[in-house]
Amino acid sequence: MRHFPAMGVRPARLRACALATALVAALAPAPRATAQDAVEDAERRDDFAFGGPIELQDTFLPAQTRPQPFAESAAPMPAGAVALRVVGDWTNHFADTDTYLFDGESVTTTWRLRVAPWNGVELGVDLPWTARFDGTLDPFIENVEDALDARVRERFQRPRDSWDAIVVREDGSRRMRLRETDRVGDVVLHAKLGLARADRHAFDAAIAASLGLPSGAASFGGEGVSPGLALHLQKPFETLNLFAGAGLQHYTDATEQSLRLAPFRWMTYAGAEWRPWRSWLGLVFQYQVYGRLARTNDPLDDPAHYYAVGLRLHLPARVTLEATMIENLGLIENRNSSDVAFHFGVGWQFQLPGLGANAQP
Repeated sequence: MRHFPAMGVRPARLRACALATALVAALAPAPRATAQDAVEDAERRDDFAFGGPIELQDTFLPAQTRPQPFAESAAPMPAGAVALRVVGDWTNHFADTDTYLFDGESVTTTWRLRVAPWNGVELGVDLPWTARFDGTLDPFIENVEDALDARVRERFQRPRDSWDAIVVREDGSRRMRLRETDRVGDVVLHAKLGLARADRHAFDAAIAASLGLPSGAASFGGEGVSPGLALHLQKPFETLNLFAGAGLQHYTDATEQSLRLAPFRWMTYAGAEWRPWRSWLGLVFQYQVYGRLARTNDPLDDPAHYYAVGLRLHLPARVTLEATMIENLGLIENRNSSDVAFHFGVGWQFQLPGLGANAQP
């Protein structure tokens, strides 16, 4: 770097130059704000949004045989928006009773497409794919249980990385067996209708309807349809979003092999997302309860409780990344739900030119 010698400048001349510069700046015309500038400012303000709850659904092995209700945002996308999301649930299963044994792992990957043809209306489809295998998480879970001095005795008596998924009657005859394989599940059609908007009613509310079609492979889907209905609510604040909801799923085919599933299964949830300093980071806590899964084989006929802690990254171009850990609440019951699961998600929302162009707000 070249160094220049200090140049002597008289204080009077320096003050005169500063005064002239200030005078020119004051007299120069300020740029006018155009309508386009106003639109861009509004878009910038609207770009801050909460993602709603983590879209968790029960991936416990016997629950994989039918579509399950799940939590979702109470704020439908704006008209003309399209969202593509891929979510994955890596789940470890261990449940051992006198009449059933579930020991293994699974990864359920769901492709979700959502389109908003009008304001307050979303239409979409979900396509799940599940892989069942003997698993690799057993050493990790055993180390955690050792560290917490909370060993599940039956787990340590079983060989690691094994696969078993069988339900029997009291006389020992088989009700259901799930094999170690991977297949497509039931395709689910989805629709959401906004009932209230936070900018008008101080909270968001939406009702969601779903219809599972008998398109899944054996033991990955039913032979009947699975209609569902859910109500979702959320109350956004400056950096905090509180959410809650409930849903009900009906199965016209409520028998898997010889296991009598519950013909109706309810779900309820509550939680919060915190975006500190209105930043790109979102921290999510969620509690979710499912109604009974089956009509037999206690405790499959008891509610299942889950809690989840995760983070969501709100990236530019409306891209979101999610990572969540889900655990069943063993203090209530840990034999009718998956042991531990890791939920990952990536989403992209964009405006499709021409779609929703004539939609009314």
